[in-house]
Amino acid sequence: MANASNPFRGIRIGSASGAGLAGWQAETGRSPAVVHKHPVTYRCPLGHETTPVFADLAEEEIPEYWDCPRCGRAGSRRPGTQPGAVGPELYKSHLDYAKERRSPAEAEQVLAWALGQLRRSRGEEPAG
Repeated sequence: MANASNPFRGIRIGSASGAGLAGWQAETGRSPAVVHKHPVTYRCPLGHETTPVFADLAEEEIPEYWDCPRCGRAGSRRPGTQPGAVGPELYKSHLDYAKERRSPAEAEQVLAWALGQLRRSRGEEPAG
């Protein structure tokens, strides 16, 4: 609980005119630059809506597609339009990347080696 008798409550250190933005404006004589914000709504194929807020940009600078934070699919600003399959896949797990690098035979060798290391560290006899 705050001490009600503290005279410095709510005043910034080094500020003579008060706390926060009002004190800063009074001390410097300047006003902060106001950036106009422009919310843009995107809809993914599953119907999820995402509304990121952009600075006041030209229409061609605002992206046409935005990734849905719920499902990962690309959402469009205009209903009914979806991006082509030009971009990367929606999501790849570590296992997917590992499967791309190794053949099934190589994967079996790596697994056998790793299990052997594990068994040796535990002091178990190798399976055979």
